Amino acid sequence: MKCKSCKKDIGAEQWKYCPHCGEELAKKSVYSYGMQDVADKMLSGIQRILMRKLFTTLAQTIRQSEGANSGSFRVKITSSKRPMAHATKQTTSQAPDMTTASKRPTPKETIEPKADITKLPGKLKINIPLPGIECMDDIDILKFENSCEIRAYTEDKLYFKIIQTPQNLNLFEKNLNNETLILEFGN
Repeated sequence: MKCKSCKKDIGAEQWKYCPHCGEELAKKSVYSYGMQDVADKMLSGIQRILMRKLFTTLAQTIRQSEGANSGSFRVKITSSKRPMAHATKQTTSQAPDMTTASKRPTPKETIEPKADITKLPGKLKINIPLPGIECMDDIDILKFENSCEIRAYTEDKLYFKIIQTPQNLNLFEKNLNNETLILEFGN
């Protein structure tokens, strides 16, 4: 026996619906249906056609996007509330050595030190007192697009400070003098 809709062989079994296309096999004559039954039958046929078209279009779109992006995709999320921070690569600032950072003792206390900021035309000078810090190896400085992050470690304290910096200024000098970190930014 063959399906009247898809013309595929369905065997001798008594199927109510075609196992290949889902078409109802034991159809009643149009005259045995009421008007509501005819309307429902037509609507279900239209829905089935539309759903097939939708899934075919969706599958084609996915195949095209996979071919165009080689199986990858990008997501960009933006917010009007807060500017996005992007890390910038500079030769003067380095990311902290993670092997050194992981060997540091866990601080008992985190302190945000005060910063003395002096703005000059094309320059920015920042002095941050860090009691107990005696060498630059205990300080990690990360320069981002619009900010600079400073972490300084003692045995039981972590000094942590984020300072907003102009986007066009780069960190060009960093010194530690009498337990005071001196940072200079410029063009």
